[in-house]
Amino acid sequence: MANAPTAGGIHGGEGRGDKLNDIFLLVFCAVIAVAGLVVPVWQLATGRFLSIDGLWLAGISLTLAAVFGGNLAWAIHTGEVNVILGRTHKDPLAGPEPPAPGSK
Repeated sequence: MANAPTAGGIHGGEGRGDKLNDIFLLVFCAVIAVAGLVVPVWQLATGRFLSIDGLWLAGISLTLAAVFGGNLAWAIHTGEVNVILGRTHKDPLAGPEPPAPGSK
């Protein structure tokens, strides 16, 4: 039972699923956010935007784009994307790293 919930009901060490699930979630959010932005552009291009159906469809798709895009933006803001991609944050005010022992 490698993925069994711990005492707090959370998977893994940091409260997240495995790396593949996180990647899938962020890609899914990006696809839905982009699709939600493409729909009103398509409606404007075809002239259907100013109908009642077009306004409702644009409102719903923009709301979905905001929700899923917000999730993606929050993952970028909190550094979750860097953790998933294996990048580390280097503090620019920390100065240069000291040389390794035994190197000149």
